[in-house]
Amino acid sequence: MAAPSTLLPSQLPSQTPSQVQKPAPAAPAPAQAPPRGFARQPVHTGPVTALQLIDRIRARATPPAGLDTVDDIVAGDPTTAITGIATTPMATFDCLKSAAAAGRNLIVTLESTFWSDNDNLDRLEGNAVFKAKRDFIRANNLVCFHLHDHWPAKGPNGIATGMAKELGWDSYIADPANPTTFKLPPTTLLGLAKELSSKLNDRTMRIVGDPALPVTSVAAKWGNAVQVPTFHLLNSPVDVVLVGYTFEWEAVEYAQDMVASGRKKALILLGESKAQQGGMKYCAEWLKTFIPEVPVEYIAIVEPYWNPQHPVFEINTKA
Repeated sequence: MAAPSTLLPSQLPSQTPSQVQKPAPAAPAPAQAPPRGFARQPVHTGPVTALQLIDRIRARATPPAGLDTVDDIVAGDPTTAITGIATTPMATFDCLKSAAAAGRNLIVTLESTFWSDNDNLDRLEGNAVFKAKRDFIRANNLVCFHLHDHWPAKGPNGIATGMAKELGWDSYIADPANPTTFKLPPTTLLGLAKELSSKLNDRTMRIVGDPALPVTSVAAKWGNAVQVPTFHLLNSPVDVVLVGYTFEWEAVEYAQDMVASGRKKALILLGESKAQQGGMKYCAEWLKTFIPEVPVEYIAIVEPYWNPQHPVFEINTKA
C-alpha cells in the first residue's frame, strides 16, 4: 500500500479571504447574580423616626438663602418612632395634650414651643411651667419640630396660600404669585369683620377704623406686622390691612392717626394663631403628599382670650 504523499506549503491550493475560517464568537458572560439573599434592594419596613421624617421635610423645602434659620428639633428624642404628625401654629400645652390623645407624636409647629423666637432655654431650667411642659413631652414620647423658615420651598408663601383657602378668597387674589392682596365684593368694615370672625372663629379681634367704611380691597400680613412694612401697606391702594399682631405704639397708633387725619383706612388685628391657622392646615395637606407612612392632621389651638361680652374659657387645665 502506497504511503500518502506530503505536499509542500507552496503546493497547497490558495484560499480567498472569504474562504478563511473565522474563529467562533466568544460566549456571552453570564449575567451578574444579585447579592445572595437580596433579589432587590432591601426596603425599610420598621417604624419611621422623627429625624427621618424631618430630613424628608427639609429635603423638600429650603429656607431663603442666607437666613439664619430657627428650624430645628426643640424638644424630644429625634430617634423616637413616629405614630402620627400634628401641624399647628403654636405648640401650646393645650395642643400637646390634644396631639398626644390623638396619637400624633411629631408636632410640626410654625411658632416656638418655649416662648421665644429660637426656643432659648437660658434661665428656664428651674421654671415650673417649663418643667411641666418638658415632662409632658417626655412622658408622651412627643417630638416638637419648629418649621418656620422652610415652609415652603417654592411658589407662593404657604401661610398666605393656606389663609386664602381658609377664607374662601382664592378667586379674589389680585396676584397669584403673592396671594396677600385681595379684591373683594363690596362690603363694609363691619361686614368684613363679621366674615372674618365667623370663618376663623375669632372672638377677640381688634379693629381700627369706621365700621361703615366701604371696603373692596384688602392687604394681609399674616403674623407679626413690623413697623415700616405695615406703614407701607397702609399707604398702598387698599382699604383695609389685616395682620396677626403688631406693637400698639407702631402700626396701631399709625393707623389711628391716619383715620384721625381723614384718610379712609382700617387695620384689623386677628391674633397670631388665627392669622396663621389656615397656613398650617395647608401644611398638613402638603406633608401628606410625601409622608404616607403615618397619619397627618392639623390640630387647632384654643383661643386664650375672652371679653366681657363673651366670657368663653377653653384652656384645657387637665393634667
